[in-house]
Amino acid sequence: MKILLSTLILFTQLSFFSQSINSKVIDYSNCRDGETVEYCKTHKLMNRFKKDAEAHHQFLEEQKELKKIEDQISNSTANRVIYTIPLVFHVLHNGGVENISRAQIEDAVAILNRDFRLLNADANTVQSVFAGMPSDIEVEFQLATKAPNGQCFSGITRTQNPVTNSGANGQSQVSAIISGNDVYNSTWPGNKYLNIFVVNDADGAAGYTTNPNNGWTSTTMGNGIWVLHDYVGSIGTSDIYSSRTLTHEVGHWLNLDHLWGNNNNPGTPTSCTQDDAVDDTPRCIGVTSCNLNSNTCSNDAIDGYWTSDVIDNVENYMEYSYCNKMFTNGQKNRMRAALQSSVGGRSNVVSTSNQTATGLNTTPSLCAVDIRVERDIVCGGDNIQFFDESYNNITSWNWTFPNGNPSTSTDKDPIVSYSGSGSFDVTLEVTDALGNSMTQTFPNFISVIGNPGYPPPIYEGFENITSLPSDDWTIDNSSGPGFDIVTSGFASGLQSAKLDNSQGQNGSIDELISNTIDLSNSAAASISFKYAFAKRNSGNSDYLQILASKDCGETWFMRKNISSSIISTMPNTNSNFTPTGSDWKVITIGANSFTNYLVSDFRFKFKFVNGGGNDLYIDDINVSGSLSINETEKLYDFSVYPNPVVDNIIISFHSLTNLTNPTFEVYDASGRMVKSKTTRNILEGENKLQLSSEMLESGWYLLRLKSDEKTVTTKFLKQ
Repeated sequence: MKILLSTLILFTQLSFFSQSINSKVIDYSNCRDGETVEYCKTHKLMNRFKKDAEAHHQFLEEQKELKKIEDQISNSTANRVIYTIPLVFHVLHNGGVENISRAQIEDAVAILNRDFRLLNADANTVQSVFAGMPSDIEVEFQLATKAPNGQCFSGITRTQNPVTNSGANGQSQVSAIISGNDVYNSTWPGNKYLNIFVVNDADGAAGYTTNPNNGWTSTTMGNGIWVLHDYVGSIGTSDIYSSRTLTHEVGHWLNLDHLWGNNNNPGTPTSCTQDDAVDDTPRCIGVTSCNLNSNTCSNDAIDGYWTSDVIDNVENYMEYSYCNKMFTNGQKNRMRAALQSSVGGRSNVVSTSNQTATGLNTTPSLCAVDIRVERDIVCGGDNIQFFDESYNNITSWNWTFPNGNPSTSTDKDPIVSYSGSGSFDVTLEVTDALGNSMTQTFPNFISVIGNPGYPPPIYEGFENITSLPSDDWTIDNSSGPGFDIVTSGFASGLQSAKLDNSQGQNGSIDELISNTIDLSNSAAASISFKYAFAKRNSGNSDYLQILASKDCGETWFMRKNISSSIISTMPNTNSNFTPTGSDWKVITIGANSFTNYLVSDFRFKFKFVNGGGNDLYIDDINVSGSLSINETEKLYDFSVYPNPVVDNIIISFHSLTNLTNPTFEVYDASGRMVKSKTTRNILEGENKLQLSSEMLESGWYLLRLKSDEKTVTTKFLKQ
């Protein structure tokens, strides 16, 4: 019995991508030279859909209708309409580099407009046999400025969810965006927007989409384009060699096939018997490099235009080469036919009414102030660039940075540094082309921590911390439940840090990050800690990494990986558990791992990735550092007593040489200098000095002695 068409459409829309296109199996013959992802999986997806005979029949009938429109366009002498397609970039990220910048997205849009309007200079350098053939498609692209509910937005949505790393099910990625994006939590119809899903995994491909159809993806959000973040534009995480991936995928979205026909297998000899349904592209089998002399088929004349000595059109955007630079006029007619047809909702996308609905045919006005930084925790003296992401149509900027240098700026994306520690507001006033202005203050937007940090030895048992984050620790629970302090389950003392991993999602990431530590006077350093963890079952893939930074957290490098095969410290359990005794395991990371990290702004962090397991506990962290040889040659036994300090700070040390211009500085736990005293030159031998602690509140402090010859530090507690 035949399935009713409406039922078929509903079923296929619900099950779209419910199976992997070819889950995690990469066919390296389908990769461009030097790459490890298949360049495109569009036709693997389309061919899977075509296994349904009735739906395939409908698709073929739709293609006949599109062909009629294409023939009419080919024979018409009427002036061409320039179509404009509203774009929405849905950035699906998990707090990583896949959360690409607005600048990278704007670069990608500029490349689409350049390629589709024949504004690319390299089109003038095509092989001589194709000279004069590169065509202006007369299609343009703009970021939409209105969401489906009419609200103003930037043309970009951002959704944080670990499913960005699970590309085998594209529908799961779409569902995450629908329910979790930061603009409008419902469907973004595929007949109103060209939805572009920026992800960290597109099932092993650089990108894919579907040809126009009314049966499979129809006008749903699945009627969009998936693309890896590092194949978007030419800047940021991408580069010039990956920059035309969207040009290729939009070609598919507008009904183009690969030049060798409707398959995903370049280099297959049987493709010479297939055709891309475009008369002015020679038959070929497809190449994955820039072999400009490629002539893979001897039956080029079948198209009725070519002779057998015509080389392959390797420079075509629908090839797999790195030297793409053109569409042909035949491809132009085929794409424009798709935009004049209701198949897949393409004609509605470019309709005048939809231009109004998506905000394209009016001058966009200012409606929101927004800013971004690459990292919001920096060290004193670091340069940090602020990026304006306000929308829309901004023409002038007026920034205010309390305690910053500079303290004000009219640049679009200024660079600022901070000398003092603390958390600081940022204020931005923007003005659009219509003269409208908006101002917004972002409270405590930037946190500045000490540089240098505290010297070792450092011990952390979490006994004096009530919650996280704290003065000494920050957390990043961008997609996970987050570390916190608990009073049950400790290796020693009465408290530890716990991650409720059992409440997180598979693939979520949580980090526990240290403040700065001064290792600049250490000859070597090591870190040890205790942790407890249980899996729920042996198939769980959780793992723990310890990473270090020698530039205050700007860059991180892994120093220890505790893989899923060895991470468990106790038997599997589905129940809540409290570790005791032998449930705890000691990990030591030796000095060899930190040879290149003996700096004044050293930081380290625990990074845990959820693989379906139970909870994680961390306790008794120790950072040790042996005194350098140069240090002992100048000064040793630098200490404070009594410690804890009650009234006065007694400083004792032995110097092996005279110290000139000595200054004693006291810093609080946030790295802010709270006391400074310059004294007479220090003479060789035993020395004792006294500082008042009367104005100091209870807590940990750093004491630093700075002289022309040496800088040394120690830590003390004020009761």
